[in-house]
Amino acid sequence: MASLCLLGDDGTMTQRWDIGDEPLSVGRDVSADIQINDGSLSRLHFSIGCEAGAVILKDLKSQNGTSVDGKRVESVKLRHHDCIVAGRTVFLFSEQAQQSTKTTLKPPTRPRDTSVLPAA
Repeated sequence: MASLCLLGDDGTMTQRWDIGDEPLSVGRDVSADIQINDGSLSRLHFSIGCEAGAVILKDLKSQNGTSVDGKRVESVKLRHHDCIVAGRTVFLFSEQAQQSTKTTLKPPTRPRDTSVLPAA
């Protein structure tokens, strides 16, 4: 499951949103899916959502731009632990690999023609 985490000034996570099938918009306006109180953010600053099995961030022609891992971007495929900066706000993208619900265990094999030596 992919998620977007808001980081506080001290680097701790203060909020977290799951990224599902519908893209989420991020900005300071009440119409944004994720509303952030940061005057340096555009009303609708960027969107984040799933496309063809990948999570894509798109800058929504924001005035101050959006950076991912220090590079200004218009559209980018996100990777686990990418750092997103929009205005003065810092986010962390997290993506946990989906684990299979079915696990097949093999019985242990017994060694053949071996013997246990006593401890010295």
